[in-house]
Amino acid sequence: MAKKILILVELLAIAAGLWAIFKIVTNTEAAVGFVTISFGVLAVIWTVMAVKSLSPGSALRKYVTNFLLCLVFILLFSIWHTLSIIFGWRTTLKEAWLYPGYLFITIAFLIFVATSYQVLMMGREFGFRQQAESIKKVIEEKKKAKKKK
Repeated sequence: MAKKILILVELLAIAAGLWAIFKIVTNTEAAVGFVTISFGVLAVIWTVMAVKSLSPGSALRKYVTNFLLCLVFILLFSIWHTLSIIFGWRTTLKEAWLYPGYLFITIAFLIFVATSYQVLMMGREFGFRQQAESIKKVIEEKKKAKKKK
């Protein structure tokens, strides 16, 4: 029961925070940017905690660290984009000020691509697919055996 109350309080706090952001920041696009940044910061914090909880040198820690790098660059993109809205870089300065944001998101996607390739190679090396298919067959045989009884 206490856990349900805690979840309810957390949801109310999130709703109140969102309401406050949209009430204080009149520009909707900037308000969405602040919400995005706040969730991005939370994601980075939780991912840092996850990295610290994993064994040093493990493959999983390496992949989560790469995920963290992607999150950081996506967060940098969100910050840069929100700043461009607040300061009106699209209209007051040359569009060149928008390019660092594009660089941040491009780097994030490149890290995602490299990490995805590493996971693909690991899957091929260890052959998880074949093991999953054989486990599925065993489960189906057990289900059929139970139905016959």
